[in-house]
Amino acid sequence: MKNKIGIIGSGNIGWAIKKLLKNDYDLKIGDIKDGLDATSEEQVKKFLEGGEAVISAGPYAVNKTIAKVAADMGIGYLDLTEDVATTDYVKTLNSNSVLIPQCGLAPGAINICAAHLIEEFDEVDEVLMRVGALPKYTTNEMSYYLSWSTNGLINEYCNASDVIYEGSKAKVMPLEGMEKLIIEGKSYEAFNTSGGCASMCDTYEGKVQNLTYKTIRYPGHQAHMKFLFNDLSLKKNREVLENLFDKEVPRTTDDVVIFFVKVIGKIDGVLQEKTYCRKIQGQGKFSAIQITTAAGVCSVLELYLKNKIKGKGLISQESIGWDDFLETDFGKVYK
Repeated sequence: MKNKIGIIGSGNIGWAIKKLLKNDYDLKIGDIKDGLDATSEEQVKKFLEGGEAVISAGPYAVNKTIAKVAADMGIGYLDLTEDVATTDYVKTLNSNSVLIPQCGLAPGAINICAAHLIEEFDEVDEVLMRVGALPKYTTNEMSYYLSWSTNGLINEYCNASDVIYEGSKAKVMPLEGMEKLIIEGKSYEAFNTSGGCASMCDTYEGKVQNLTYKTIRYPGHQAHMKFLFNDLSLKKNREVLENLFDKEVPRTTDDVVIFFVKVIGKIDGVLQEKTYCRKIQGQGKFSAIQITTAAGVCSVLELYLKNKIKGKGLISQESIGWDDFLETDFGKVYK
């Protein structure tokens, strides 16, 4: 008998999750366009009746309601959010099943991979997590086209970023911390954005010296974003900014995801570095951001249903085994 899984949200990522799971799972899809108001506990409870787990693939604002209902019903909960406040809320819930926020690409797979590399070191000086979902071809000044949620993009550009600095947790400003990256001979820039560290700063405070997450973009992008968000103060009016992006910035499915983790520290007393880097292209009908994000949450779902994720209540991304993740039907995308 197939496992019964609910998916709330049928946008680009929700659609991709459905396509990946449809052959092996009994799926139930709900979306606002189908009449499901995911901010209503009563409607969400009715939708989830008889299910074993739910994946929230809608806007981050609906996750609190879905997580609460799933916790009350004792069914597995997974989401894709980069919103720190939403995850902080999920942490407060009690459940007889699992609550696994921040699945996907970043947060998600990037944290599982980084935790795996950290375990190879006796002492850790530096953990760098860098991810970019980039158009393959751009002609505009900001060197960027939309490939995923505008709402999520603006949220991570506006909110403070979690880091570990000299062993202690700290907050840093988004769109700051600019650095240059060269990957396979090509230049990129990276800067602070919110959410990508997931819960790693709580887990590794006092255990690693420095830990950061930054978003990768083509050179010049950050300067244009600082002009819009800071100089024009549009970060104070996100609705205007979101409407502007949706109206004027083209969407693309011709994209590439850059997945980069570097850990520096000591092994047997010798200072060393280990790097895991992949450029992931779209696959057939899936764009790169669709396949990487959907594969992230589908892999975690598979591990949960196969009892390779144990316990109840909050499950952090860094507690999930990277080798187990890669061996799922979906994790091979990251190999």
